[in-house]
Amino acid sequence: MTKSQFEVREIHTKEEYARLVDVLWSANFNPYNPVFTAVHPISGHTAEDRVKDKALDTEIRWAAHEKNPASHLIYVIDTETGRVAGGCEWLIFHKNPFPNGPQPLSCTWYPEGSERAEYASRMLSQAFFPRMCWLQRPHAGVNAMGVHPDYRRRGVGRLLMQWGHERIDPLGYESWIEGSPIGRWLYEESGYKRVISLNIDFAKKNPSDEWNRLVHECQPPAILLLWRPPRGEWNDKVPPGPWAVTEDTWK
Repeated sequence: MTKSQFEVREIHTKEEYARLVDVLWSANFNPYNPVFTAVHPISGHTAEDRVKDKALDTEIRWAAHEKNPASHLIYVIDTETGRVAGGCEWLIFHKNPFPNGPQPLSCTWYPEGSERAEYASRMLSQAFFPRMCWLQRPHAGVNAMGVHPDYRRRGVGRLLMQWGHERIDPLGYESWIEGSPIGRWLYEESGYKRVISLNIDFAKKNPSDEWNRLVHECQPPAILLLWRPPRGEWNDKVPPGPWAVTEDTWK
């Protein structure tokens, strides 16, 4: 068997993660993803701004990863060149991560009290609300997946998905993705089905010019909420959606 050009590795240092951050930024600006500018620190668009913003992004995300035992950061390496081809975060929860039910999600990458922080918090709180309601049990999720434009349509995304499924399928865990339309076909090929499309509500009484600008520039397309039952087995045991799962469903 011919050895694959690509190898999936788990990230163990901040320096490794910084390499993935470079790729995620390239992936989300080619093509431009409006969501990215809301959920990552963007202070400007010069080369100097980009270096500073990536460094802050790395610090914030790495600190969150270190505090979260469910977080697994992985990347795919091109073994012929040493380049990072893509990566993502797998979250594997071995117990209910939402014991207090749905909670607002705060923004730590824009100044507290700013409208940019309020905008990001509103978007994330709504996007993750269904997961916090419906998946109050052990499960897995995928966050922040990206593939460098040079490596698209070469199986990199499939390798990232397989890495997680190889770990959760023996445990019988469901998995869940708040996905974008651009990744839909990869997720469906990996055993997920869209259960709902979510549009974020940014309506506000007497909005400021800044708020209107943010809505115009950063409003995401419909967010696809995708679900995969244990081992990706869509049989008669699978209910209409994760909201209908009970303690006896997977027995």
